Amino acid sequence: AQKPQVVLDAIQHAYSQEYANVHRGLHFLSNAATDAYENARKIVQRFLNAPSTDNIVFTSNTTAAINTVAYGFGMPNIGEGDEIVLSIMEHHSNIVPWHFIRERQGANLVWVPNALGTVTPIKEIVRIAHARGIPVLVDGSQSAVHMPIDVQDLDCDFFVFTGHKVYGPSGIGVLYGKKDMLERMRPFMGGGEMIEEVTQDIVTYNDPPHR
Repeated sequence: AQKPQVVLDAIQHAYSQEYANVHRGLHFLSNAATDAYENARKIVQRFLNAPSTDNIVFTSNTTAAINTVAYGFGMPNIGEGDEIVLSIMEHHSNIVPWHFIRERQGANLVWVPNALGTVTPIKEIVRIAHARGIPVLVDGSQSAVHMPIDVQDLDCDFFVFTGHKVYGPSGIGVLYGKKDMLERMRPFMGGGEMIEEVTQDIVTYNDPPHR
């Protein structure tokens, strides 16, 4: 989607007036950038009706959010002979990562046919899946801009979407995860903000959503 002027103005202001490391400094610019960053998390929480800002993880796009779930949650929890159920109408970004997991873990992909142009009954699918103990990831990239989203009502375990499709900046994605699911995930990418403490021999990871 094209960027509204208000978004362009906000980006310009951030780069020219408040640009600094987030959560990594004690000076004025770092505090201003951190406040803006965490305020964005609050806005996304309200947008999705998530229980807490701790449920909201920022990524670079939807693809990165899906890969984070695939590797952080799928890799340690999906084993040989397990089945990964996908809709036939998924974007490649929600197909290829699960092929990687299938190949490496010895799992099977199971395809659920669906006609394009329909509104998928997500809440009913989640109910059926949960009755069988199956976690559910919803790719909401197309729906987030067109309809209200209530992740608590949907009861999905993960929900992902991208910023540019809701008229936001490019290079930003959102991963919503239930608290217990995020806590079960292994860190996917190493870096500075994700750690609580690091020594030559030991790394202690931060709590979600920061790790």
